[in-house]
Amino acid sequence: MTTTAEPVQGDHRATYREVLAEPRFRLLFTTRTVAITADSLRITTFSVLVFTATGSALFSALAFGISFLPQLFGSLLFGSLADRLPPRALIAGGYALECAAAVLLALVRMPIAASLGVVALIALATPLFSGASSRLVARWLEGDAYVLGRSLNNMASSGAQLFGLALGGAAVAVLGAHRALAVSAALYLGCALAVRLRL
Repeated sequence: MTTTAEPVQGDHRATYREVLAEPRFRLLFTTRTVAITADSLRITTFSVLVFTATGSALFSALAFGISFLPQLFGSLLFGSLADRLPPRALIAGGYALECAAAVLLALVRMPIAASLGVVALIALATPLFSGASSRLVARWLEGDAYVLGRSLNNMASSGAQLFGLALGGAAVAVLGAHRALAVSAALYLGCALAVRLRL
């Protein structure tokens, strides 16, 4: 006696639409995209401020790069803490810290070395906040949905960086560097409040 195989039930492949239909992921995805845009805006504007103050292309390049290099050390030093501390508080606190740094750079006249130090410290802590975000994505999405969620985050990160860099140039031209930094701070603040109140 032979038996015929029954159709496999539950063999459903997730779609981007379904991933974005998850409200918690959608909020996290949106705030992360806005925050990366704000970060690129702040980096561009800060580089312009440093060049204006020093007239040095080298210092300006250092101001641009110092937002990235310390993240390598931050991953080694603080990466594991993302699995031990409450993720929502980490993410909201990270955005609030970014907001405070942008306000500080916009309003307080500091020596170039001190300004670079502020940006470097923020970059050092960035992997901690990013790790908390990745932890929540892994908790909310499973299987194909998790793969698509990671893919969406990666695409949004690249797009937001490019948009933020372009926005930075336009904002500096239209508003001036200090007001452009204030716009960056406002974007960070909006992200912090959204995560704290709605996530």
